[in-house]
Amino acid sequence: MSHSQFSRNSDLNIQSSFFFRAIIVALVLSVSGCGASQLGMCAPHVKEEGTPTRDWTECFEQPFSRTGITHSVFCLKDGAAKPPVLLLHEMTGLSPGTLAYAEELSKDFTVYVPLLFGEKGKFSLIHGLEAYWFRGIVDFFPGGEWGMPSHGSAPIVNWLRGVVQKIEDRHTGQRIGLIGNCLTGPFPLALLDHPLVAAAVVAQPALPLRFWWYTANDKTSLGISDDDLTIAKSSTAKVYGLRFETDCMAPPEKHKTLRDTFGGRFIDGAIPARAYQTDGKPTHAHSTLIGSWNEHAQAGQASRDARERVRTFLLEELTKPRAEGMGDRPQTLRTLLFSRSNESDSL
Repeated sequence: MSHSQFSRNSDLNIQSSFFFRAIIVALVLSVSGCGASQLGMCAPHVKEEGTPTRDWTECFEQPFSRTGITHSVFCLKDGAAKPPVLLLHEMTGLSPGTLAYAEELSKDFTVYVPLLFGEKGKFSLIHGLEAYWFRGIVDFFPGGEWGMPSHGSAPIVNWLRGVVQKIEDRHTGQRIGLIGNCLTGPFPLALLDHPLVAAAVVAQPALPLRFWWYTANDKTSLGISDDDLTIAKSSTAKVYGLRFETDCMAPPEKHKTLRDTFGGRFIDGAIPARAYQTDGKPTHAHSTLIGSWNEHAQAGQASRDARERVRTFLLEELTKPRAEGMGDRPQTLRTLLFSRSNESDSL
């Protein structure tokens, strides 16, 4: 192939990619259904802040592959002495603000941040919508890595189980903490099958995202399969739930589901409106730990306080002595899910 032909083909690929993303934006903005309308109406009023200053590199030398899925996982290469924490990014991707929060956490923890879509260090909302709603549209909707089967787990959840196992390999015997946000908010619950996972932070869980309309069941659903929820209930790990009181992307019904499901294991970290609507005006606040954070402004104090409470929660749960028999608590269910995942690999 000549250089000019290669150049023309590259230009066509770029144009096709741009055109596809433009279609996504147009559909999301023009659709009259409740799902996309809710996404627009509930969009946060604040601009994400935070700038990472350290070098986040591939943790496992190369992107990690499992169950037919390959993604990068980044860390700071500071060793494995601190308790491990897996931080999952929001629909906006592995943004500068997310990496800045990861650096803040790294003062106390060894932090692992997977790149589930988009580019590292860039705001990737369009990539997030594409990943959830449009990949694998021929098979099911949402599809691809994020589609939830009737039994078992979404493919991306099975991939994350492999990441948790890799983390255990690097932190033998250490308790593991998980933080999910928005699109990934409920995923820590699905990962409670691992015997060393001792703490899960479920921040503003927004699944399932609907393109057309939301049902009453969608509002109460945590967006994970019944199998995953069964595993979560069999665990003894503490669950810390976060949402802003007025957030309509993570409605209060989901918070109630968490409270009803986990009872005494659930810690309610909901942020009351009076803590962030300081001037009395309605605010579309959504991202409790990342998007609404602000280093100095009064409006960001609620998020700064939430970060500190999450830090305290993780330190307490990850550094206390392991309970006797902890390693065996959900082993049967965990083996079942891993066997199902392996079966899907062989298909």
